[in-house]
Amino acid sequence: MKERQVVVILHGPSGVGKDAVVDALRERIGIHRATSTTSRAPRKGEENGVHYHFVSREEFEEMIAAGEFAEYAKVYQDWKGLERRELFDPLEEGRDVIIRTDVQGARHWRQVMEGAISIFLMAEDREALRARLIARNSEDPESLARREAELHAEMDDIERNDYVVLNRQGRIAEAVDEIAAIIEQERKNPDRPDVRLRVEV
Repeated sequence: MKERQVVVILHGPSGVGKDAVVDALRERIGIHRATSTTSRAPRKGEENGVHYHFVSREEFEEMIAAGEFAEYAKVYQDWKGLERRELFDPLEEGRDVIIRTDVQGARHWRQVMEGAISIFLMAEDREALRARLIARNSEDPESLARREAELHAEMDDIERNDYVVLNRQGRIAEAVDEIAAIIEQERKNPDRPDVRLRVEV
């Protein structure tokens, strides 16, 4: 049976371990993490080509004019988008691609991209998520309250996903195993459409 590469849309609540799962998948199966491009300045600790591709506003707008983006939007005063090469170059090279995003991003990609699979990553329960956020020591009380409010939107979206994967505290390998098996299964799925953009930006 012919295998075809897969684009995975991975999302879930803050603190559920999305980055750790993506890093483990990259190491295990060589999946390509699609890195967004932004016109904002790097924040402390951010690396070009790792967290984002950083370009000037003028460069970004030239890239828009040249049709280089699969999607883009203005976020406050800065541009943010995903270049076509981040999606389609790895696919042509025979590599799977993963887009790590939030609930709004997942909804967007499900609308504009055919043939991708959407995976919701979740924790055991809300208290487990809250404990993980507190343990990160990166959330002030206001930010923590906002994250908890966002959780409602995330949970409302859960049934719109193709798969739901549980990432239990301290058992990330199980979640990685499950997602790797899903990708292997979807590579062989004859009913999954080829990956393509439904609309041109």
